[in-house]
Amino acid sequence: MASKEHGQGENLVVVYRASDQYQANVVKALLEAEDIPVVLESRQVAWMDGIMAMGEGFWGNVVVPAEFEERSRALIAAF
Repeated sequence: MASKEHGQGENLVVVYRASDQYQANVVKALLEAEDIPVVLESRQVAWMDGIMAMGEGFWGNVVVPAEFEERSRALIAAF
């Protein structure tokens, strides 16, 4: 990502954009295994059955507190 994106909350940053919920959960588990607090921000609308993923090109964001950004990105890159 060229510009730093922020999650829905103070001091949260997007460290990964997941193409689907499965991918988001795998990345979340990876970060949680390293004791990094992580939240998934789905961009989906339940009754629209995936239309948002097609329109936006991704399922949702994986976000962490800013102080864990560098470590999180390194773990994701190594994965």
